[in-house]
Amino acid sequence: MTETDRTKVTVVFQDIEVTAGKDRVWNIEAAGRSASAGYLDQAIELVLPRLTYEERDSLLIRLLLATAEQSR
Repeated sequence: MTETDRTKVTVVFQDIEVTAGKDRVWNIEAAGRSASAGYLDQAIELVLPRLTYEERDSLLIRLLLATAEQSR
């Protein structure tokens, strides 16, 4: 992924639309909130802090898989 090749994906997780984009940092939007962080898991925690570790891991995997599929 190059700096100009911005990847942006959306998945539905627990009836919440979660959008992730990567430029220099990960940008997450969900439930009317948004955050940016160097690592995707950090951005998820900032936007959806009430998720359990298992839920956060599940969302992280789904977003990474969607990102990988889109970049093919």
